[in-house]
Amino acid sequence: MVLVPLFINAQSVSDAINWSFENESGNSRYESMAGAFGALGGNLSAISNNPASGAVFELSRFGVSLIVNNNSTESVYNNNQNSLSSGNSNYQAGLIYVFKNYGSGNLNKFSVGLNFQSVSNFNDEIKISGRSQNSVDNFFLNNSLGVNVNNISVGSNETVSGVYRWLGDNLGYYAQQAFLGYQSYLLNYDSESGSFYSLAKYDNGVNHDHQIFSSGFNNQVSFNLSWQFKENLYMGLNLNFYDVLAEKEIRHIESSFDSDSPITNIDFRNYLTTNGQGISVQAGMIYKVGTVRLGLSYSTPTYYNFEDNLEQYIKTNSIDVDNVSYTDIVDPRITNIYKYDFKSPSKLTFSGGVVINNMIILSADIISKNYSKSEFKHQNDGVYNYLNNAVAKNLTNVLDYKFGTEIKFNQFSIRGGYKALNNPYKNIDEKYVTTQSFGFGYEFNSATLDLAIINSKHDYAYQLFDTGLTESANINNNLLKLILSYNIIF
Repeated sequence: MVLVPLFINAQSVSDAINWSFENESGNSRYESMAGAFGALGGNLSAISNNPASGAVFELSRFGVSLIVNNNSTESVYNNNQNSLSSGNSNYQAGLIYVFKNYGSGNLNKFSVGLNFQSVSNFNDEIKISGRSQNSVDNFFLNNSLGVNVNNISVGSNETVSGVYRWLGDNLGYYAQQAFLGYQSYLLNYDSESGSFYSLAKYDNGVNHDHQIFSSGFNNQVSFNLSWQFKENLYMGLNLNFYDVLAEKEIRHIESSFDSDSPITNIDFRNYLTTNGQGISVQAGMIYKVGTVRLGLSYSTPTYYNFEDNLEQYIKTNSIDVDNVSYTDIVDPRITNIYKYDFKSPSKLTFSGGVVINNMIILSADIISKNYSKSEFKHQNDGVYNYLNNAVAKNLTNVLDYKFGTEIKFNQFSIRGGYKALNNPYKNIDEKYVTTQSFGFGYEFNSATLDLAIINSKHDYAYQLFDTGLTESANINNNLLKLILSYNIIF
């Protein structure tokens, strides 16, 4: 059974970051130099960084990369620590075809090509556990404010699924949450005060076991047209298409309530799948001045359309005054569908590089991105006004940095790089993602073989729920990537 809620309340500020944040997985040469290729070009993954990169190639090229990821995620919640590990893989592939002008004229050559790679990887597993003085019952209580008890009751000629569906169609997400809390007997209703209250007692605290199982990707395909004007100027355009799939299962379990608590256990689960497509346009240039390379590229906002599919389940265990145990399960088996549009912020990249005797490369990129310009949209005007105001208030402009180097010994190359991506939230100075990379490559007569090792650290705060139970866990994610690339030159 499927429904499309009239009012959309399920998105959050963190979603604005998820759909705007980029931490690409390119080929091994690109990644081993931390992606600092905005002024260098001549690399298939660099096409998606600066479209002028395609014109730097002297010969046509086809390349593929296998990327193996290993996640190690540590959480700290109320002084309790947990660790989980997971692995996955993805790939990169690209093609550039070079057309040279062998006659006279200012157009030295032009290139057409494409590149496919991931800009975000959503694969992760997180376990958060510890004892707290707060409970998920406050999430349901907050969502019950203003809800009429008659609307979330199930009559003799009604079903749980039918009422849950009606609430989504007519009242929205918050009323469905109140319904889950009430029908699972976690909440009760006081007719005198006209308000809901919780049956859970936890004056001495309650144990939390919160787990997130995530998978998915945001993949980008860049169609590139680039050209070399005279000897020193390279220019290019990209048309970028994005494909998003994100699947997340969130299990929140609470136990060890007070000995006199009617509620003894809560098991609340959310299953969310997001599908989306997006489009953006890029323009860029590279200019050579002797051994110095200067680059500039601009990416328009990415315009996405998304569809979220949400299913929910709750089970409570309780005991009455006669010591009789009960298990109540609310499993509507209804898929809530939320359709909306999203505009990510534009991006401006300044790049510089030095090539010394065709042996040593030093390069750097500075990327400016204003996350506060992210915007949710819906066909019903005003639905996202509150959320967009929260995005503008809580997020900020960031400057990200990439540094890379390469040293060549005949056909052999050694590379290294460092990348720092700053936190999109205001008033948080800690780095959001830091990456150290290393790699090497070997060039044959008409092919290259490259290997990269990348270690990324991602630190952030994860809030359990958007209201009521708003405590946060500190998350430290360490990602180790191995990338093997093979390129054919023709």
